[in-house]
Amino acid sequence: MKRRSFIAMAGLTAALPASVLAQTDETNRIMVGFAPGGSTDVVARTLAQNLKYGSGITLVENRAGAAGRLAVDFVKRASGNGRTILMTPGSMMIIYPHVYKKLTYNPATDFKPVTSLVTIPYAITVGPSVPEKVKTLADFVQWCQANPKEAAYGSPGAGTAPHFLGTMLARSGGFDYLHIGYRGGALAVQDMMGGQIASSINVISEVLPYARSGKVRILAISSPQRSKFLPDVPTFAEAGMKELESEEWFGVFLPAEASGDLVAKLGAAVKEAFSRPGVAETVEKLGFIVKTSTPAEFDARVKADIKRWGPIVKSTGFTLDE
Repeated sequence: MKRRSFIAMAGLTAALPASVLAQTDETNRIMVGFAPGGSTDVVARTLAQNLKYGSGITLVENRAGAAGRLAVDFVKRASGNGRTILMTPGSMMIIYPHVYKKLTYNPATDFKPVTSLVTIPYAITVGPSVPEKVKTLADFVQWCQANPKEAAYGSPGAGTAPHFLGTMLARSGGFDYLHIGYRGGALAVQDMMGGQIASSINVISEVLPYARSGKVRILAISSPQRSKFLPDVPTFAEAGMKELESEEWFGVFLPAEASGDLVAKLGAAVKEAFSRPGVAETVEKLGFIVKTSTPAEFDARVKADIKRWGPIVKSTGFTLDE
């Protein structure tokens, strides 16, 4: 199914009130904390279209707001009957516990991890305000050191992984790097292309089309290996900054009351859905790589990522009240 079709589906489903979506016990709901049409929504609808889980139909319900937290909190309070499913980027579960002073959910106790779905690296990208001679990450660090008033980067928002990756980059390179948080990565990219900011840090799906057209330059990515979509772009590790190695993931969760049998059943159904012909190709068009896991493997990853990001966030002193 083409992206245009997904966006049309997004608008149709979003138009249905929650009471309609919830009126039958035969409906499975995949809760998404972002508006229709974005990458999170498209991946969720790919899952919903292919998921064979229990009886009845599976729909996506968008509960956008509070930087993705509304959907997470909703699923926390949902029944453990397995009908209400959370599909979320990792940041809501592994970074937000260290950022928000009054988070309304606890990822470690309020949810059952089911499986990862996809992974995607972050990219540091420069726009037209950075001279063409800046071709590598080392070049960019030197340029920032020489031009401290222009050394700024945009991110999808304060308290996100790209925000903290920029902080880590500045520390590793020994330069001041002004962070500008936007309400979404697309806005940061637009300002970068317009020359209002020098650079941005985003998931690669948000910059890949512009890099391919030559409008921006991707200097490095955060995954352990080079991306199949950007084979000529080095990783942070290859650029001498292995500490910046990181990947965003999208994962599936159930409320804590869900039984182990339901977790296993949903996990198997998700894996089967994303193994179907054409599904991987659909999400890869967005720059994602399909990567499912067992509940135990995903639980271990969530716990390890929560542990990893704690000291990073704490070292910045950054917190948010709401």
